[in-house]
Amino acid sequence: MSRLLPRLTVLLLLQLVLFWSFQQPELMRRLEAPLEDWRIRLLSPAAVEPDPRIALIDIDDASLAQEGRWPWPRERTAALIERLQSYNPALIGIDIIFPDDASGNHPLAQALGRDNVTTSLVWGKSPAAPRGEMPDHVFCTSGCEHLPRAGSWISNAPALRTEEQAHITPITDPDGNVRRLYPLVCHVSGCVETLALSLMRQLTGVPPAYQIDTAYSSTRLTDQTGLLNIPLAEDTSLRIPWHHPRYAIPWVSAADVINQTLPEGWLDGRILILGSSAVGLHDRISTPVAADFPAAEAHALLLQGFLDQRIWHTPPPANLSAQAAALFTTLLLTMLLIRQHPAWALVMGLTSNALWFAWVMLRQQHGEFWPQLPLLASSTLTLGVLLPWLTLDALRARDILRRQFSQYVAPQVLERIRQHPDRIIGADPERSTMTVLFADLRKFSAYAEQIDPEQLALTLQQLMDRFTQIIYAHGGTVDKYIGDAIMAFWGAPLADADHARNAIEAAQQLCLTMEQISQTPDMPPLQLSVGVNSGEVVVGEFGSSYRRSYTVIGAPVNLAAHLEAATRMTDAPILVGDATQALLPDYPWSAPLTLNLSGHPAPVKAWPLYPNAQAL
Repeated sequence: MSRLLPRLTVLLLLQLVLFWSFQQPELMRRLEAPLEDWRIRLLSPAAVEPDPRIALIDIDDASLAQEGRWPWPRERTAALIERLQSYNPALIGIDIIFPDDASGNHPLAQALGRDNVTTSLVWGKSPAAPRGEMPDHVFCTSGCEHLPRAGSWISNAPALRTEEQAHITPITDPDGNVRRLYPLVCHVSGCVETLALSLMRQLTGVPPAYQIDTAYSSTRLTDQTGLLNIPLAEDTSLRIPWHHPRYAIPWVSAADVINQTLPEGWLDGRILILGSSAVGLHDRISTPVAADFPAAEAHALLLQGFLDQRIWHTPPPANLSAQAAALFTTLLLTMLLIRQHPAWALVMGLTSNALWFAWVMLRQQHGEFWPQLPLLASSTLTLGVLLPWLTLDALRARDILRRQFSQYVAPQVLERIRQHPDRIIGADPERSTMTVLFADLRKFSAYAEQIDPEQLALTLQQLMDRFTQIIYAHGGTVDKYIGDAIMAFWGAPLADADHARNAIEAAQQLCLTMEQISQTPDMPPLQLSVGVNSGEVVVGEFGSSYRRSYTVIGAPVNLAAHLEAATRMTDAPILVGDATQALLPDYPWSAPLTLNLSGHPAPVKAWPLYPNAQAL
């Protein structure tokens, strides 16, 4: 767990930054936009029936070729509008601005002045000298502080001012795409609707007075009658319901209107929007469904959404639900990865994202946009941060197993390590409470001088094999062989709650075995001296870049070695440190000894132990 703590801390900090970003509406909108665009394109139908309620009158390239380049004389534009009136439309929205005075204003003013005609203006938030006048008959009665304020605007010349005016300014996101617009914008003396909302209000006959309702964590634009109830984003913007293919809203060339080649009654009762798709008129925008899209169709699509009562929006519980799903999945993935189940974590991450994506797609078909990014980002971050570390841990553990533990621990312990490499203590150097044993053959140097080297090596190998078997049998780890001595420890590489007891029992068994070996023929009467001590040590790989070994370092280790050497000053073959005795109060300890040991300025308490002593 100590190795995981830094990684979990890094993951927590990154997740906190990520979840903080989820609370920033504008940042969240920017990050989520590419995913939404992709889903919009994915769900766009291959073909749809043209809408019989709306038509776009297009000053297209064919119209310009017939009537001349833009701008047309005001009389010609007036004639086009009058010709449209002859088709008995319900309403006409003009997606064209005439900001300058010019000859021929009078017939155009008469054409625009009809009570079913709505003209357009554009606006900006930055303060600047306005051109033209804003409408003064549309009002906001409540919650108006949430609406954007127009600092400047450009509308028709005063001679062409009409009663019904609407704005046609979309919101261009930082990536250059148009996804939204403001349905209502206020100024000093009133408010102005977007073109689609103005046409919808006139069609339904509701009063031109609105309110912003922010109750229940949602933002809605409503009229006084309650007939119009439009869900908005937190900044009071409105999504444009983009879709393919083109011509879901019928387009009619202005040339066909002028030439009167349309089928009789084809435009009767429709809401008409006069605009242009001609490339030279620069009234085209980049959208989620096309990089070059006629701007006039944005207003037609939004009006279509109003008529169908199908407004694209993000419902109030969507953001909170998405973040809750992300948090739950993150916690689950973290638990699986901590417990060394990367395959299950990967399956869980993919499954949760697939299920959430299916839900998001289902809701989007009903006009609801649920965030996909929180779950996708948080699960990807969790897997991306922890999986590489766990992979490195697995490789490191495998390397440690191959290079070290096979020569330090018993085969059954090695098998447990292979099954649970995450439980290795000391894979990275760390502090741990353990028990250390030093055992040395007394008078072995004198014996070694009496025999030939080959016999010496064979005898020493046989003795060390027996000692190693005993240490392994008691769950110990052989640290190293030091000439005719052996060093071992308990509590690593796998945790051992009874490390002190196992070490003491191993020490007694070592002494008993040595007594038995000394009684065999051709063996001198050798004795074994053992020192045992417990305490907090540092365990791990130590050494140089040329050679490293898995060992323990610390004051308890040095004391164990000094205790082994001090046995020669007593009649006890085993001396045990005070820390080990405190862990085993049930042992039949003799009276403690007070020893003056080299390297220890103060006297050291040691507990003598004999091979045949048994725990109570």
